[in-house]
Amino acid sequence: MDEGRCEKCFTVGIFDVLFVIAMFLTGAGTLYDPVYRVTIDSVAGLNPATDLARPTLKPEFNLTVRIDPGLWGGGDACLDVGSAVAVSYHRVPLAAAAVVSRRCADPGRSAVPIVARGSGVRVPWAVLDALASDMWWGFSAGAAKFDVTLTVPCEGRWKVVSCRARAGGVAALQEPCKVSLVGTVEEEPQQVAAA
Repeated sequence: MDEGRCEKCFTVGIFDVLFVIAMFLTGAGTLYDPVYRVTIDSVAGLNPATDLARPTLKPEFNLTVRIDPGLWGGGDACLDVGSAVAVSYHRVPLAAAAVVSRRCADPGRSAVPIVARGSGVRVPWAVLDALASDMWWGFSAGAAKFDVTLTVPCEGRWKVVSCRARAGGVAALQEPCKVSLVGTVEEEPQQVAAA
């Protein structure tokens, strides 16, 4: 075997190993186990100067759910009928939305927009104080962090997708969400993916 051919094989082998490591480190998903990320594009109804002084709140969150099936995915980035999203702050539910018709990203994209709304939301004083502080002092710096939970039907079971998102956060900087598979199967719920 000549040296030129050996160098070529070695180079290709090194490239393949680096590619697999890069895919592992970046958390690339698959068609059956996509990587989910959520960004909060905008928040309404939580202005500390006007809204948070009221006895009940009416928040609205414009969310973008990114569904990345990875390089070998090839499927559509969609949220199916029966999916739901809930937004909370310090475990206090603020807003929710149900997916009543299949919502898919534009072709070639992985972003599915969703609007979650709340009405007549009562927030305990201590949580309201923390929320006011985060929204007043930290909104421009993205200090207000919310928990976003997606519930997605998956082959007779449910995927529960748990995310932490900053108001006004940058999509590329969001950590992947944690995904658990639960349902009515006889075995215990199992952890599918962890961030």
